[in-house]
Amino acid sequence: MIPFVTILEHYESNLHKKYSAKLLPGHLKAISAIKRCRTALSGEFHVQCTGCGHSEWHPKSCGHRSCPQCQNYEASEWLMRQQKKQLPVDYFMVTFTLPAQLRA
Repeated sequence: MIPFVTILEHYESNLHKKYSAKLLPGHLKAISAIKRCRTALSGEFHVQCTGCGHSEWHPKSCGHRSCPQCQNYEASEWLMRQQKKQLPVDYFMVTFTLPAQLRA
């Protein structure tokens, strides 16, 4: 699977050309965070095993709510928590529309 950041970097100039007037500061912040996420630009932290002394440097993640790299883990954790709450029964979803008189 192609990482989203690769697609973003490939089409970013087209995005800015076409939607520059509509891009809000929050959008630009999200784009910047996604591009920096888990790269040397985001900084690194050091991890060392207390048992054997092996150490590694790991890039920091951005933690932005729009970042697919960061939020994939969070979404998976949320889904597991929700599934643990689920009762062991079949679920059904029923959808209906109220008459206009009742939707005021």
